[in-house]
Amino acid sequence: MKSFLSFVNSKLPYERVAIGKFDGMHKAHKYLLGLVGTNGCALSIASVKPPFITPPKERTKYTHIPFFRLRFESIKSWDSMQFLQLLFMVMPHLKCIVIGYDFHFGKDRMSHASDLYGLLKLMGKAEVQIKIVAPQTYLNIPLHTSIIKDLLKQGEVQNANAMLERFYHIKGRIIKGQGIGSKELYPTINMKNTLYFVPKHGVYATFAYYNGMLYNAVSFVGNRFSTDERFCIETHIIDETINTRHNEAITIFFVAYLRDNKKFLNLNDLKIQIESDITDAKEKLSTHDRTYCK
Repeated sequence: MKSFLSFVNSKLPYERVAIGKFDGMHKAHKYLLGLVGTNGCALSIASVKPPFITPPKERTKYTHIPFFRLRFESIKSWDSMQFLQLLFMVMPHLKCIVIGYDFHFGKDRMSHASDLYGLLKLMGKAEVQIKIVAPQTYLNIPLHTSIIKDLLKQGEVQNANAMLERFYHIKGRIIKGQGIGSKELYPTINMKNTLYFVPKHGVYATFAYYNGMLYNAVSFVGNRFSTDERFCIETHIIDETINTRHNEAITIFFVAYLRDNKKFLNLNDLKIQIESDITDAKEKLSTHDRTYCK
């Protein structure tokens, strides 16, 4: 995703733009982007501070139109007119602006979406079309990234996934684990997460994407109460034995929440529970479409 500010001199040729955070790239975001049509682009104005539902570099995967970024920190002190002046400076052929009903701009969110009409008239740009998208919902729940985060916090991954129109995922690098799993329990792959929002601690039915292959898996997120009490994200590949290397990329797709994290008195009790988790995960995964892994 290229910086919008890098085109101040060279200009962008597009006539239509969708403006928003696009920090989740959920169903409502994709609907808004779909209204841009031909000869259009998207402008993402958002903070670059993790954790993310969808990191900036991944957002272009979920739309066919060109995507540009504008760091919120770079313009948060600007007034509304300064922002619009930048918009037309970079996009001199602009004819249509598509925004959500809750879009605000200018210092301290001074201007609302509907204020665009008057401001464009003051600029002599009254002919520019404005499309304000009405609130979008799923099961009467507002479609917002913050709502998706709340659902993930509660372990409601199926509703979160429905809003995203894909399985929520975390991508990270493989790191060394305790070594207990392969010796006394079940072998697991440990991963380091630096960018993604962490869902509710517990055990999940997941798909794991590694080295070009997608596997059935069961994943644990949380503190290892039964051993060293450290936080981890670790995944067991079901009915497969794979060789992995440290620092290689792995992606975990969260399909269903299975149970809460809990402490076991001994490793044998934990192993019996993991066996049950694997059985439950197999059942859950058998009813879900792998094409949601995207």
